[in-house]
Order: sequence, then structure tokens, then C-alpha cells
Amino acid sequence: MKRGAVSKETIKQFAVRSTKESAKLERRAVPHDHVRSERVQFFLAERRKGV
Repeated sequence: MKRGAVSKETIKQFAVRSTKESAKLERRAVPHDHVRSERVQFFLAERRKGV
């Protein structure tokens, strides 16, 4: 198998899918219509700045 570069978007998609599947296995999945609060949105935005 040939090795190649993987885009950040592809890695993000794998992480999202993995997280959702893990939550489903642990019976703690988030409903599809869930909306994050402003406080949580702010917290996540601040964390992303540091990455």
C-alpha cells in the first residue's frame, strides 16, 4: 500500500465518526436536534485557538 499525505479535513471526519460511534456503544449519543449553548460554543472556540 502506498503512503500519502492525509488532509486535516479527512482526519477531522475520521475523528467525528469515531467519537459518534464510541458514544453510541456507550449509550450516550447526543440527539440530532441538540443545540450547543453560547457558553459551550465560546469554550470550544477558545480551545481551537490554542491548537
